[in-house]
Amino acid sequence: MGFFEGKTAIVTGGGSGIGRALAHALGDAGCRVAITDIVPERIGQVVEELKSKGFKARGYRVDHSRWDEVSKFAERFLSDWGHVDILCSNAGVGMGGRFVETSLEDWEWVLGINLWGCIYTLHAFVPHMIERRSGSILITASDAGLVSIPGMAAYQTSKYGVVGLGETLRMELYEHGIKVSLLCPGFINTNIIRNGRIYLYNSQGRSTKPEIERFYATKGVDPSVVAAAGLKALERDIGIMLVPWSHSGPQYVLKRISPQLYHALFRFLWRKGILHRFFGARP
Repeated sequence: MGFFEGKTAIVTGGGSGIGRALAHALGDAGCRVAITDIVPERIGQVVEELKSKGFKARGYRVDHSRWDEVSKFAERFLSDWGHVDILCSNAGVGMGGRFVETSLEDWEWVLGINLWGCIYTLHAFVPHMIERRSGSILITASDAGLVSIPGMAAYQTSKYGVVGLGETLRMELYEHGIKVSLLCPGFINTNIIRNGRIYLYNSQGRSTKPEIERFYATKGVDPSVVAAAGLKALERDIGIMLVPWSHSGPQYVLKRISPQLYHALFRFLWRKGILHRFFGARP
């Protein structure tokens, strides 16, 4: 029997993008799959896709930025399924913009979903995993949680927080038979930009969100590639899975070797307006 065969999995934010791809990959590997999303139509579509392939699947509408909704979801899920073997904390949103152009409401929005949503989900389910002394957790972070570039302060704060949380739990939970992996995608062809809040502008003051959307659509990797990497991380107990490596692996290595050189390089690129030129954005 394979690693995933017969296990019960949760994928938060499973209605589109990486979450949808993870749900399909887990089903293909032999899991029963529960997904959450904030949009009912997306839930229904993905659940029907999974069921049409013969998988046992169910969907739940959850706003993961709210503890009351996450805690109620956990109660419903455990009543419906009994336990969770694989927990994929994947729900997240995109955010781009200079610090001075990012409002406090924007900060609360991105941290509420990306960071607190992960904390709430883990808080709801980890104690049950500890009781069973087994389980695997996959946290969708980002390469933006490992390396920094200007113009993404709020988003990167949320993802650095998620990475720190995941790395700590990877050590803490091991004694309870629970494994934790961090999935760190680069540019992926999803709707994260279209549905996100982007405050980057060109020299005429026009939003460059359409250009960034096109970049992700044409240069981004298919979500199925990320999902396959996520399952590999779960099965092999890989702590940090950067995917694809070519997008930010060299940056990650440079930062680990010499943080000072890394910061000097990206200060220069930002000051010269080089860093965001392929998006048509001003520094």
